[in-house]
Amino acid sequence: MTVFYSILHMLIDGVCAIAMFGWFCLGEQGYLNILLYNFCAFALQMPLGVILDLLNAGNRTTGSTDGKTGTDIPLCYAAVGTGLTLFGAFTHPVILGLGNALFHLGGGVDVIREDQRRGKRGKDLGVFVAPGALGLFLGGLLAKGSKAEYAVLLCGIVMTGLLLWLRREKRNGSGAKNVYITEEKTLVHREKQIVIFGCLAVVILRSYIGMAVALPWKTTVFMGLFSVCAVVAGKIAGGFLAAKFGIRKTIVLSLLLAAACYPFCGQVAVGWLALFCFNMTMPITLYLLVRRFPELSGFSFGLLTFGLFLGFLPVYFECTLPIPNGLLGMLGSLISLLLLHIVTWKRKGEGLSD
Repeated sequence: MTVFYSILHMLIDGVCAIAMFGWFCLGEQGYLNILLYNFCAFALQMPLGVILDLLNAGNRTTGSTDGKTGTDIPLCYAAVGTGLTLFGAFTHPVILGLGNALFHLGGGVDVIREDQRRGKRGKDLGVFVAPGALGLFLGGLLAKGSKAEYAVLLCGIVMTGLLLWLRREKRNGSGAKNVYITEEKTLVHREKQIVIFGCLAVVILRSYIGMAVALPWKTTVFMGLFSVCAVVAGKIAGGFLAAKFGIRKTIVLSLLLAAACYPFCGQVAVGWLALFCFNMTMPITLYLLVRRFPELSGFSFGLLTFGLFLGFLPVYFECTLPIPNGLLGMLGSLISLLLLHIVTWKRKGEGLSD
């Protein structure tokens, strides 16, 4: 199921990129449309995630949690989001962004459930979040062509087929059920606040660094794809390595390597490794937050995407720090390491392998 949601994720982001770069970013309203889309696609995920959690809580109260009876709220979110994304691609960036937000929440929460049900310990989270970057890149390329509208329609047909398959699988009982991650009973309120603000700050930094650090060798389509592969591979590897070796070891190794590589990111191989390592903590931050708030997976997913929006704002308003690219990437890596060390401090064995 996770693989199909991952393909849907890539297609959804691809459609959004086609629409934004193909027509919504053009003309006098282009600058405003970028802000409207990003606000709806990222910032709105937090309140929409809270609503999703409340609806799921209602399902638990009525006992409709077996995946065969009652309303499958996450799948409904994903389906409505897909429909709005396709409709918004031809109408307005607000509708486009809202559809994107609903899909990510529905798909993300379903993948979290599936990951726990199958005992993957966070591996599926990286698999789900990773393809979005590839979808954005490919969508940006397709937006430059003369047949972009047909590409959107083709994506719509494929996405409809995937959603129907997911629905069938859930009716047959092989999809994700409402399984909730066990919360540590000893975790006090203050420690939960530390987890929230620590993970949120790391995501804000990751978003800002990802957009503010310019790699001089990304001058061709091939090199652009090469860098996107580093982001995708890093997110996937982060979940798998943390599941095998533990969160703290993976955090330390990945971010220290990223900090060491960023000062020399002008070199292709070193810059690729910096991107790969820096993005490894993406599924880890999500898993840490979901682990702390087992019945608020929608809020957890939405909170971190809100962090992506906050990291985007300084770049959008051209308020970036006057720091060289390599130094900025190194500082971002080290600050992220410090924050995640605080989040996981005094909790030995806090890895995904627990």
